[in-house]
Amino acid sequence: MKNTAIESNPRQYLYWFTEEAFKRAKAALIKDGVKVVSSKFTPCEVLRASGNKVVYATPEVWSRICVRQGSWYRNSKRFGKYMMMSENRLPETFDAYLDAEIANSEFMPESLPTSAELQSVVDSSIYQKNKPDEWEDKGLKDSVMFKILFSLTRFWGWGDNLKKYWLSHKAAHANFLSRQFTAEIDNESVPYTIAENAGICSSCVETFNIIEDSSRKLVRACPGAVTFGGAKRDVYLDIKPTLRVIK
Repeated sequence: MKNTAIESNPRQYLYWFTEEAFKRAKAALIKDGVKVVSSKFTPCEVLRASGNKVVYATPEVWSRICVRQGSWYRNSKRFGKYMMMSENRLPETFDAYLDAEIANSEFMPESLPTSAELQSVVDSSIYQKNKPDEWEDKGLKDSVMFKILFSLTRFWGWGDNLKKYWLSHKAAHANFLSRQFTAEIDNESVPYTIAENAGICSSCVETFNIIEDSSRKLVRACPGAVTFGGAKRDVYLDIKPTLRVIK
């Protein structure tokens, strides 16, 4: 699938800091008059960074509301690091921690995979090998929480439930690992989210470059990112890693 129409704006910059570097960055930004705000409930709140306001997420935020989903973070090299989002590039002093540039995209797949195709993606060896054990350990609490939140936000109808969307929840992450469904952009095969907003969970895993951190991605927001982070429905974000080494 080809799609080359990618917008350059609006743009956000994603940073991953060690604790010590984060403290230096926070102090320097406050000194320069930048408004520095912390995420309270979910990591996706950093998407609300704009203008003179940067938003950060501490390691603890990944285990507050989205505990099961946060297992991707806790099982990655990001674990223990601090995430920050800014609409403007931070001072060059912190370039070593710049991880990705994020922009809205005009990409939209012509169609989405069938249930059989989704199952094939989930069955891929690379997903089965790399998924955190806790990620698929859903229970009654998950079903109730999803039902309430997604129904109130009108992503789900009253007849929808977690069982209906469980396959696409898994496949949405699996495709970024297996790369079975990609779009050709700038002569590059770019994996994309293979579900509608209603069938996605924890898009933060890709938006914040938790997995496949050197790979460009086209990411559609989960209902949580729309609700807590202000992400747009039916819009793919173009995640471009800077390929810098986080020290």
